[in-house]
Amino acid sequence: MSILKERIEVEQGGLVFLSSAFVFRMGLASMTFDQIRPGGILVADYFFVLSFLLLMCGKDRRMLKSRGSGVLAAGAIILCGAALSGVNLATIQVIALFGLFAPLGLVHSRNMRENLIFLMGGVVISCTAAIVAAVAWPGIADVLTIDPKWPTSAYEFGERYGGLAGHPMSLGLSAALAVLIGVGLLLSKENAPIRWVLLVQISLCVIGALLSGSRNFLASLVPALFVLAVWRPLSRRAVAAISCGVIFLIVSWIATNYVAPDLVGAYAERLSKTSADDNENSGRLLTAAIAVSEISQKPILGWGMDHFGEAGMMYLPQDGEYMSAHVNFLQYWYAMGILGAIGFALLFFLPVRRMLQILKRNPPNGLEELLKLGISVYLLLFIGSNVQPILLNRYFYMPLFLFAGLTMNMVISSRASLSVGRIAQRTPAPRFTAVLADAGTNK
Repeated sequence: MSILKERIEVEQGGLVFLSSAFVFRMGLASMTFDQIRPGGILVADYFFVLSFLLLMCGKDRRMLKSRGSGVLAAGAIILCGAALSGVNLATIQVIALFGLFAPLGLVHSRNMRENLIFLMGGVVISCTAAIVAAVAWPGIADVLTIDPKWPTSAYEFGERYGGLAGHPMSLGLSAALAVLIGVGLLLSKENAPIRWVLLVQISLCVIGALLSGSRNFLASLVPALFVLAVWRPLSRRAVAAISCGVIFLIVSWIATNYVAPDLVGAYAERLSKTSADDNENSGRLLTAAIAVSEISQKPILGWGMDHFGEAGMMYLPQDGEYMSAHVNFLQYWYAMGILGAIGFALLFFLPVRRMLQILKRNPPNGLEELLKLGISVYLLLFIGSNVQPILLNRYFYMPLFLFAGLTMNMVISSRASLSVGRIAQRTPAPRFTAVLADAGTNK
């Protein structure tokens, strides 16, 4: 009877865990929908909180291992810096991000392919909304949004579209992330129908990124794709996948040029503005310099969480608006002091270092591909965070948590295998055989 009861509890725990994982993936799919905020809260946060509550309802605590990723250590340092700098609404949001969502992402990082597919699918929906707004129905954003954070009219951003992400820069970076994930999955051993679906999704994300006018799309995506490509052995499959990808990019560019030639021309013009004399570029350099000067006045404790996101704030007469430093590292240091800066840096350094350590051990092919994709994702997001302000956006942090959790699970599995191997070596063979014989007799 006790054995039957234990089996039922295990099955119930597994069902609760699977339910939590599904709700979590719904959160991943909707975390780029910055314009859908029922009650002023991002819709993805509702899914993440529900997923966390389901985890807490389960009785099997062995599934909740989340130590050894490096994320919790970096998050603890960030939280200490935030607490020392004062408690306000921003502090509560940081606590929710690193104290609740980070462990949740680590626990649910085992089925990475499913997570990445849901994540990419959400970005595709947001990019599709931008395409529909540009081609046929400009009012689609007004219909789909709930308590939007940003203006829904494309004219508010100078004919640049934000889709459900709201801001064009957010759409551009999330589209770059989706394209990178799509290429990573495309280069893996997927069947033909899935590859075609991935190619279509990549094309939609490229078109959406062009409509956003975000230069961060190419600035972050190109280096990440280069790192992903140089790590792969040259094979027929890789050459064919890369060739198809290039063709689809060209077709996407031509299609966008046909649909909205003015936007493509404007995007090409924005790419040509790389000098410091450009108003937007000079503004970013000035705000970064001002932020460094302000940080030097309070380098230890920072200016406080009340000013999170205000580093280097200055008024730009040519644009008629205020602008802060577009470097996340400086924003963390400015508000949380030296602890915030160290924690933010470790958020990238620790997981990548452990990924490189595991790659040296020659893991299985599928896991090796995911680790290389993870390092490329970290590079993309690191570059993105240094050219646009990304303070608490879920689509920025969740991929970091997921790939760090994948590394953590691989370390835990290798340690468990090593422990089992040591026990087997220490156990004398005759006695081990006798134990098995006794077990069979007791059956």
